[in-house]
Amino acid sequence: MTRLARVDFDAVAPLLPSDKVAGRVAARGEHFDWKPDLPTTVHSSVPLATRRPTAHELCQPHYTDLTGKRIGRLTVMGVAAEITGNGQKWVVRCVCGAYETRKARSIKSWLVGEWKGDHEPMCDCCGYTRRLQMGKFNKKKAAAAAEAIMEAAR
Repeated sequence: MTRLARVDFDAVAPLLPSDKVAGRVAARGEHFDWKPDLPTTVHSSVPLATRRPTAHELCQPHYTDLTGKRIGRLTVMGVAAEITGNGQKWVVRCVCGAYETRKARSIKSWLVGEWKGDHEPMCDCCGYTRRLQMGKFNKKKAAAAAEAIMEAAR
């Protein structure tokens, strides 16, 4: 008899997935508690502050106002007001309702057709979910989660 055979079903039932996709993900030990990998990445469920382009920015020949443009699953909302760093950041909204920042260079590459990604543009959380659905997952994380489940079942 295995160790899991001795576990009471009522103790394990709340851990069981509720649908097919959740079952596939749970079987691999992955979960949807997602956080951005990079510290400079901004991901929020509430709208981020935006500002209008300044007159100085609009006078520059290389400047393009990207407000309102749709790229894949993203809509450009405006220039990020409070976020500074290397290059100008734009606030985009995904169809899932999440707000993120993107550099103007990446948005323009999507508009021109120079994007070389393997999927349509989307927020990082939707991209992570899409990779899990396609079967691309971290084997070390899956093994660690499976070990934690086995420890909890003992």
